[in-house]
Amino acid sequence: MKLSKKAQDNMTQIQALEDKYHPMIFQMALVYLVDVGYANFDDASIEERFKQISEYEETEKTTGKKSILTPDVQREILSCAVKLSAFSVFTLFAYIKKYFVISHI
Repeated sequence: MKLSKKAQDNMTQIQALEDKYHPMIFQMALVYLVDVGYANFDDASIEERFKQISEYEETEKTTGKKSILTPDVQREILSCAVKLSAFSVFTLFAYIKKYFVISHI
C-alpha cells in the first residue's frame, strides 16, 4: 500500500521523534499515550503530571528514596508523548505497523 505525501511526511516526523529520543523513551511514550488515552491527554493533565514529577523529585531529595525511573527520564517520556499526541491514533498505528519493531513479545 502506497502512502500519501501527507502520510509519508507524518511517518518522517514520527521517525524524527524516535531518533531524537532514545528508542526506550519512544516506546514508553507510546505506551504512556495509549495508557492515558488521547481523551485524557490535555494541557491541564500534562501540566499536572509535570508538577507531580517535580514534587516527587523534591520528595526524593528529602527522603533519599529513588524510583526506578528518574524524574528526568519521566520528563523525557512525557515530552515525547506530548509530541506524539499531535498525530492521530491511526497515524501512530500505521507507523507502528510499518516501522516499529516490538521486542520482548
